[in-house]
Amino acid sequence: MMQTNNYEILRNTWIYQEIQQLIQTEIQQQQRDEHCQILLSIVQARFPRILAQARPRIIQIQDQASLRTLIVQIGSARTEKEARQQILQLPL
Repeated sequence: MMQTNNYEILRNTWIYQEIQQLIQTEIQQQQRDEHCQILLSIVQARFPRILAQARPRIIQIQDQASLRTLIVQIGSARTEKEARQQILQLPL
């Protein structure tokens, strides 16, 4: 019982909350990096001729939802032209 109470007190401290936020930010960055790598691997495997054009645009994406959407779009693109159109819509 005493340990739970001490833990609750610790959770309410600014340092705990700051560390928790730092950890969360780091996890999100790692997930974003992983999504970028997955997307670049898909482009390289399916459409290697557009990889050089795609790489700078893909690595600029910060939003994980956008990366997941693009993974599906590029993964399901039937032609290089379709994939290129998706990539060209991304900002540089």
